[in-house]
Amino acid sequence: MNTNGQAAPAMPFEHLQQLQQEARSNRFSLPEKQSEDKHWSGVSFTLNDQRFAVQIGEVLEILPVPDTTPLPGVQPWAKGVANVRGRLLPIIDLGEFLGSKRSANKSVNRIMVIEQTELAAGLIVDEVQGMVHFSASNFSEKLPVDLPDVVQPFSTGSYLHQDILYSVFSTELLTMNPRFLKAAIDKF
Repeated sequence: MNTNGQAAPAMPFEHLQQLQQEARSNRFSLPEKQSEDKHWSGVSFTLNDQRFAVQIGEVLEILPVPDTTPLPGVQPWAKGVANVRGRLLPIIDLGEFLGSKRSANKSVNRIMVIEQTELAAGLIVDEVQGMVHFSASNFSEKLPVDLPDVVQPFSTGSYLHQDILYSVFSTELLTMNPRFLKAAIDKF
């Protein structure tokens, strides 16, 4: 006898077919796929009173600004090199590179250590607020209207979060920029 009180078929194949038919009639439908709201995570920082976010994977670590050894013949925004965990790291004042001075409050200035391909650097910013998470649906390719022209080539869009507009800053675009890559001063 089977589970429905019917006699089991004599042939094994018929029995398997009957079991399959019973399984189909007793199956539960699968739940509908729920849409997942994807998230984008970044590190929030300020530069010249503007809020930015860098994708979390682009920042290796955040440190207080270390003592640097100045280098001769470099642009003023190239502050020198620092020994960070046994590695010589060029220290770049991002605000100065972008044409503004950084915050006078050196106690909150930080460096964001970045690495793109074979280029690693410490970027001095005014302040780092920490990690932020955005709903991917809040992304806009539009840049904030008050974003300076000099920053626009390094920004890929913006997120609005808790009434704060964050410009998405790309360290990849920064490290591909010819002016950034040429920190040495041309001597004639």
